[in-house]
Amino acid sequence: MVNAVHKSIYPKLAASNLRKNGRLYIPYLLAAAGTVMMFYIMVTLTRDPGIQNVDFWTDTQMILTLGCVVIAIFALILLFYTSSLLTKQRQREFGLYNVLGMEKRHVGRLLLWETLYCALITLTAGILCGILFSKLMQLLLLRLMGLSTDFRFAADPFAVLLSLILFGVIFLLIALNTLRIVYRSNPIELLRSASAGEREPKTKWLAALLGLICLGAGYYLALKVDDYVGAITWFFVAVLLVIAGTYLCFTAFSIVLLKALRKNKKYYYKTSHFTTVSGMLYRMKRNAAGLASICILSTMVLVTISTTTCLYLGVESINRRQFAYDITATGWFNEDYPQDRADFMGRIDTMEQVAEDYNLTIKDYACYDQLSFSAMCRGDSLVMEAHGDGFPPSVYDGEPDPDAVMLRFFVAEGYSQLTGEEIRLEKNQVLYYRDDGKRFGDTLDLFGESYTAVPLESAPIAERPWDMPVYFLVVDSAETLREIEAQELETYYNYGNSVTTTLQFNLSGTDEEKAACAEAMAEATKDPDYGYHTINDNIANRRASYAGYGSFFFIGIFLGLLFALATVLIIYYKQLSEGYDDRARFAIMQKVGMTKGEIKKTIHSQVLTVFFLPLVTAAVHITFAFPMVEKVMQAFQMTNTDLFFQCTLVTFGVFAVLYIIVYLLTARSYYRIVSAAESR
Repeated sequence: MVNAVHKSIYPKLAASNLRKNGRLYIPYLLAAAGTVMMFYIMVTLTRDPGIQNVDFWTDTQMILTLGCVVIAIFALILLFYTSSLLTKQRQREFGLYNVLGMEKRHVGRLLLWETLYCALITLTAGILCGILFSKLMQLLLLRLMGLSTDFRFAADPFAVLLSLILFGVIFLLIALNTLRIVYRSNPIELLRSASAGEREPKTKWLAALLGLICLGAGYYLALKVDDYVGAITWFFVAVLLVIAGTYLCFTAFSIVLLKALRKNKKYYYKTSHFTTVSGMLYRMKRNAAGLASICILSTMVLVTISTTTCLYLGVESINRRQFAYDITATGWFNEDYPQDRADFMGRIDTMEQVAEDYNLTIKDYACYDQLSFSAMCRGDSLVMEAHGDGFPPSVYDGEPDPDAVMLRFFVAEGYSQLTGEEIRLEKNQVLYYRDDGKRFGDTLDLFGESYTAVPLESAPIAERPWDMPVYFLVVDSAETLREIEAQELETYYNYGNSVTTTLQFNLSGTDEEKAACAEAMAEATKDPDYGYHTINDNIANRRASYAGYGSFFFIGIFLGLLFALATVLIIYYKQLSEGYDDRARFAIMQKVGMTKGEIKKTIHSQVLTVFFLPLVTAAVHITFAFPMVEKVMQAFQMTNTDLFFQCTLVTFGVFAVLYIIVYLLTARSYYRIVSAAESR
C-alpha cells in the first residue's frame, strides 16, 4: 500500500513531522543557523578589503583564519552530536512507521527530506543573518583593533559558497548517519525502547581509577610548571588529560560514588536520599557523557573569554612596558667599539635635526648598553659552554639544553636611565631578575667570578618570549660589561654577540607625525661605512599590539559565544531527554504512595544536583588551571596576575548567572513533561 503512495507524500510528511516536533527541532535549527552565521562572518572578515588595507593585516588574517577552522570543526561535532540526540528521541516513532507498513527505505527517504528541510532552513537563515551582521562585526573588530574604516555593505560570494559547501557536507554526513541508524534498527526494539527497563549500571573500577589518575595528572602538570616555556610545552597535554579524566569520572567514578552511598544504610534508607541516590544512579548512566560535555564546554568558555579579555584590557600596560618610548635606535659594534659608539651617539644630533624639520621635539631621552647571549644555569652558577663548533646552547642542534637560559646584561648607569631608579654598585655586586620566578642565593658565580646577588622586583625592559627562561643582570660599569663580552666572544667564537647601545626617546606631536618623523630619521642616519644600527618606530609597534590583541579578543568573544551556544543546546536536550525518561517513573512512584510534595522535592534535588555538577566541576578545573594559564599569558607579555584573576572571577560570575537562567528556562520544559505524567 505504501509503495503505491505518490512520492510527493514524503516532502509533506517530513514538513509535518518538523512542525509536530518543534520542541525538538527549533533549538537545533536556531543553533545550526547561528553556527552558519558565525562561519560566514568569520570567512567574510578574512577577505574584507576594508580590513586588508590596514597595517599588520597578515597577523590578523592568521588569527581570523584559525577562527574559521575552529568554527568549522566545532560545527561538525556540535551538529552531528545534536542530530544523534534527535534521532534517539524519535526511535519509537520510527518503529511505529515500520509497524504501520513503511519499509526502512521509505523511512530513510522521509528522513532525507527532513534533513534537506533542516539544511535549507539553516543555510538560508544563517547566510542571510551573516550578510546582515557581517558589517557590524567588521566595525566591532576594527574598533577593538583601534582602527576605523568606511562603511561599505556587500555580500561575499566566496563566503556564501564556502558556507554552502561546508554545511552541505555536514548535513550530508548527518543524513548518512541517520540512515545507518534506521537500516541497522529492529522495528520491535524501537517500539519497546521507551518502555524497556534499564539494567543497573556496572561498577567500572578500572575506568574510575583511570579517570582520577588522568584528572590528578592534569592538575599536577598545571600546578607544577613554574615558567611560561614549560606551560606552553605541557598545556595541551594537561588539557587532554583533564578532558579524558572528566569523561571517565562522570561515566565511571560517579557510579562508584553513588553505589558507595547506597551501601551506607544509615544514609541510603531515608526518603529523600533513597529516591535521589537511586534516580541519580540511573541518570548518570544515561547522561554522563552529556554532563561531561557541558563541563568541558563551560571550562572552554571560561578560559577563552577570561584570557582574551585580560589580554585586551591589559594591552595598554603591555605597551607601556614593551614600547615605553616612541623611538628606539640600536647600534651593534664589532671591532672599533669606542669610535663606533661615539659615532652612533653622534647620530642623535641628526635625529634632533630631523625632528626639528618636522616641528617636533625630542624628550624623555634614555641611553643604555646591553649584551645578550645564552648560557647554562646550574644552581647559583652561570656557565658559558660552547656546543659543536663554538655555538651557544640556544643554537646547537636547534634545541636548547634544559639548563639553557638567555642572559640580558645592563650597566648600572643605563639601568638608572631606563627605570628612573638611581643605583650604585660595587665591582663584585650584580642585580638580577629571573622571569621563571626563581631566585639565586646570596652569591652568584658568574663565569668563574663570585658576585653578591641582589634580586630585582621586575625586569628593566619587557622581553618577547624565548624558548628558554630570560635572566636580566645589572653590573657596575661598562668595563665589567666589556670583560664579560670578551669572554663570551672567546667562548662562542662562531656565534658570539657584541655589546649594543640603545637610544630611546619620545616625540611631541600626533602618532601620524611621529611615524613620518621616525621614517625620516631612519633614512637620514643611513651610512654604509658606519657599524650597523636600526631605528624602530614604536608607534607602529603599539598599533600592531592593539591589532593583535584586539583580534584575539574578537575571536575570544566569537568562540566563547559558540561554546556557550553548544552548552545551552546540550543542556536543553538533556533536560528534554530526562523529562521523557522520568515521567513514567514518577507516575509509578505516585501510584505506590509517594505524595506530590515528596515527588517534587525529589525532582528538585536530582535536577539541581546533576545540573550544577558540571558548573562546579568547571570551577574546579579553572581553579587548578589558573597557574598554568597565567604562565602561558606571560608569553603574551601579560604579567598582571591581579587583572587576570579579576577577569577570570568576573567571567565565571557572569557565566554562572547565565547558566542559572538557562537552568530555570530548561527546567520548565522538564517539569512540564513530568507533570503531564503526574496528572494522568
